[in-house]
Amino acid sequence: MRIVLLGQAIIHAPVAWSEELRALVAGADAVVCNFEGSLPDAGSWPMKVKTVHPMHEGALEMLRDLGVTHLALANNHAWDFGHAGLLATRAKARAAGFAVAGTGRDGAEAWSAGGAQGVALVSVDAGPTPDWAIAGTTPGVAALRLRRRIGLPQDDIDRLTALAEATGDLRRRALRAQVGFDPATDRLPPFGLDLEVAQEPLENFEPDPEDMEMALRAIRAARAQAERVIVALHYHHWSPDWLSPPDWLGPVAEAFLQSGADAVAGTGPPWAFGVDGRREGLIAPSLGNLVFHTRRGERYDAMGLPVWKGAAAVLEGGAWRGVEVAVARPAGTPSR
Repeated sequence: MRIVLLGQAIIHAPVAWSEELRALVAGADAVVCNFEGSLPDAGSWPMKVKTVHPMHEGALEMLRDLGVTHLALANNHAWDFGHAGLLATRAKARAAGFAVAGTGRDGAEAWSAGGAQGVALVSVDAGPTPDWAIAGTTPGVAALRLRRRIGLPQDDIDRLTALAEATGDLRRRALRAQVGFDPATDRLPPFGLDLEVAQEPLENFEPDPEDMEMALRAIRAARAQAERVIVALHYHHWSPDWLSPPDWLGPVAEAFLQSGADAVAGTGPPWAFGVDGRREGLIAPSLGNLVFHTRRGERYDAMGLPVWKGAAAVLEGGAWRGVEVAVARPAGTPSR
């Protein structure tokens, strides 16, 4: 079996695929891509005031022309146009013949794998995701919420607590909890920070246990029905060094592999990290961009961020390998 995993696609204009990219995906049994936007119906409205990505009306046809078979939909732009836009995008992608995963009318549908050609796709959004956009009893994305903990020396925690008392923060939040606006708790950390004692300042992210179990259950279910299982993991909890993968991602990806995934393909950072290909599985912390129609191109260039170099992961001969991919640009414009 030959599988090609591609990065994220943000498509606002017709795209000219390079001959190199077409050759890379030619003959693949399955081609996976993160669909980073929405195809809202008329009358929908954006839920954000910036960085909204309504896809070009021909985006699905462009990806199908390239050879894409599976679309990961769980990402922070799936809900740009609310529940209606999220469901419209899923319906249009399915009608166009794609196997889709990561969004749905409820949690069961959002966590269900999209299968085709013996390949099952599980799509997960590791956020940050607003509560209303998380699939449960209502529509949304399959979300893996991450809990941030700040480690500080005890003296620093005591100082923050004193400041929270002096500013009225602790009293205000205690009253909110008493009324029922916020969850009741025996411990009110200063300024709502999740603090723990540490020898030096540090930041840790931990996956929500219930969300993690949902993800592992989805992977195991996909494993029972497909020859290969791919997990698409989208996230914006980046490392302070943007060009390095975040520390939390490795353990999460390893848990996915141990539960039956053949590959974990990350997106979110608009640049590619290295592809860790092994016979027992693949971890690609970020494949970067496949198509990146952004208004911030000059700013990224000035910061030295390599948004125009993506990556692909290819399975052939039973082993994974990484390939550099030039990011597609609107038709008629030069490549960078």
